[in-house]
Amino acid sequence: MKSPWVLAPNAVAQATESDAHRTFRILLTEQLRIVLEDRAVRIGVVGMLLVFASAFTMVPMPEGIDAAWMFIVPVAISSIAAGLAEGLVVALAASILFAVYATVGNDQFLWTQFVGIVTARFALYGLTSGVLGAFSEAHQSVESDLRELASKDPLTMVANVTSFYKELGVLEASAAPSFAVLIVDIDDLKHLNDQFGHQTGSAAIKILATTLKRVVRASDCVARYGGDEFVVILNEADRAGARIVTNRLRQMLAAEPIPGAPNEVLSVSVGVSLFGEDGKTSEELLAAADAAMYAEKRRAKTSRQPVPT
Repeated sequence: MKSPWVLAPNAVAQATESDAHRTFRILLTEQLRIVLEDRAVRIGVVGMLLVFASAFTMVPMPEGIDAAWMFIVPVAISSIAAGLAEGLVVALAASILFAVYATVGNDQFLWTQFVGIVTARFALYGLTSGVLGAFSEAHQSVESDLRELASKDPLTMVANVTSFYKELGVLEASAAPSFAVLIVDIDDLKHLNDQFGHQTGSAAIKILATTLKRVVRASDCVARYGGDEFVVILNEADRAGARIVTNRLRQMLAAEPIPGAPNEVLSVSVGVSLFGEDGKTSEELLAAADAAMYAEKRRAKTSRQPVPT
């Protein structure tokens, strides 16, 4: 009896063919992406297509076939890849080129005829560019919004942990000369949740996220690590710089009222690690910052305990 886990020969062949088709599709997609995204490459390709379409216009065509439709290809590529503005520029260039080659064989050059051809062709190419460019820009806007949403924490709208690891990975790979990693944790969040409700706890998390964004520079990264913990990357910062940021954070949080808990003061524990000094990998830097943060939390609890009499 044949084992049910053994694939039949035709199934193996289909799987191999499917893999080959998928590999080809991925390769084709990557090549097209280079053409669409790289402006220099795209202009080169569009330029060659305009030359090809111009040459094609001079080839005698059977009756009923309009060679000018070849100019639609570079117009469409520009409009889809770069949007309406570049598409209209290429549409105008295509219209002028077609008019030049359409009148090159005439015994007498007439400006009125030339302008009429350009106007008629631009009506066609411009309309094509307008439709494709508008759809392309709308699609790119939706994609941009989706990418931004995918990289943000939905509660606080700072970066999520995936974006943080990407940023940290880039700095680690580039061997940046100096940067600091901070782990920030709200003190006694359970007390806020139990005493005033989870909405108050969520408000405290949002306040911390907003304050962190105000404290750091635009080039720094603030991300929600999970729960009430946040991670921060301070670019080109040493321990003294990280201490200045931490002190400013605490001062600003102390002045921020917590909705639903007006008499409470939001405090945090912060752990700091420096690239090169406390570690050279993401894991080492986070572990060092985490250990420093919990050490600070223990010191704070010890200092709050009453002295026995």
